[in-house]
Amino acid sequence: MGRTVVVLGGGISGLAASYHLSRAPSPPKVMLGGSWLQTLEARGCVLSQELFQQVAEKAVATQLGLKEPPSHCLVHLHKNCIPQYKLGHWQKLESATQYLAAQKLPLTLAGASYDGVAVNDCIESGRQAAARVLGTEPNI
Repeated sequence: MGRTVVVLGGGISGLAASYHLSRAPSPPKVMLGGSWLQTLEARGCVLSQELFQQVAEKAVATQLGLKEPPSHCLVHLHKNCIPQYKLGHWQKLESATQYLAAQKLPLTLAGASYDGVAVNDCIESGRQAAARVLGTEPNI
């Protein structure tokens, strides 16, 4: 029986995580996107399900050694679902944080747009934001 490959929009670095999925009973999930997708869009390429499937199958074959074509392939495009920090992001964030503190504005920045896109980054960002609002140190 062939394997199912699920293609999700997102960062191409997610392909490394597919290594573990390829060994599990569930199908490998391939995340494509980021600068690769932005380059295709800038060139005016047609972003079809067939293109994503072709790229995903090639990546799975090359990086995971799964050469057999999948029995099923589900493609879901979720554009702009994972923040991509631009060059200078951290400097802008530090400047904004310093401005908020200097002006004593009742605003706290938290979430994937600021200090990391992973779930654990978002949880930690929320913990630190809550601690700032409450005037306490976050418990580690």
